[in-house]
Amino acid sequence: MDVQRYISSGILESYVFGMLPETEQGEVETAVLQYPDVKAAVSSLQLDKERFVQLYAIAPPAGIKERLMEAIRLENTPEGNNLLPDELRAPAAAPANGKYHRREKAPKETPVKQLPVTKTSSNDRLWKYLTAAIVVLLIGSVVMNFFFFQKSTDYKSRYKSLIATKEKLEADKAQQSQASLKKTDSSALAEVDPLSNPDFKWTKITGGGAYAGNEVSVGWNARTQGVYLQATLMPVPPAGKQYQLWAIVNKKLVDAGVFETGAAVSQQLQQMKAMTVAQGFAITLEKKGGSPDPSMDQVCMSAKIAR
Repeated sequence: MDVQRYISSGILESYVFGMLPETEQGEVETAVLQYPDVKAAVSSLQLDKERFVQLYAIAPPAGIKERLMEAIRLENTPEGNNLLPDELRAPAAAPANGKYHRREKAPKETPVKQLPVTKTSSNDRLWKYLTAAIVVLLIGSVVMNFFFFQKSTDYKSRYKSLIATKEKLEADKAQQSQASLKKTDSSALAEVDPLSNPDFKWTKITGGGAYAGNEVSVGWNARTQGVYLQATLMPVPPAGKQYQLWAIVNKKLVDAGVFETGAAVSQQLQQMKAMTVAQGFAITLEKKGGSPDPSMDQVCMSAKIAR
């Protein structure tokens, strides 16, 4: 699995925010166990989520905890009853009407066993109050969750947009690289076989005098400015010396580089310095490594380019 692409897909954000179906949640949890990078990414997202929740958390009303604990401690007392909201307080005892009545002899009644008074009514009121407080907190939590969901949805949308933009830029870059590489390859292919390339004009340079029987072929491509040399019949120079090729430009010699000679390289093409203009070529014998200026008394051979 391409871990980095999986991390940047946005599925981990959905997992942390609880917006994935159970099947995909299982896949993420499996990836967390298998890949440390995925586990680290999930941990980082969970930490960011916790910080976000803490930043926008809705605090409960001040003193609500103290009031709840005090109401529990003073349960079934007038003080505790006064701490409850009006709708949850026990009704006050009905006052006497203040009138005196003639005392009459009460009829004999059958004694009734007094049952213990339960605290159900008072407990019910207390639990109703606690429930109301919990509902208030729950509503606050729901509002917070809705706000957080809206924010996370907005961030997820922006994240997907950034990913799409990044992928498009990478695709454009790859396409440009391929086009550039194709252009480079095309230029290279044109130079692969200068001997068969019609853009190259080959000039055979033969020697005279001390260099009679020596022969060098030079190919020049006016379009690409490429220059190649083949030392077909050229002796090895004296120690400390090397043959150098010159392009003839407006009756002046322009350095085209030194080259190797001998039987070992007689069939090889040697790439020389590029030339924008050339009317012919000449060869001189220079010190090893070449010379910036030609030794005119050491010109071995020369020839003009056939038109």
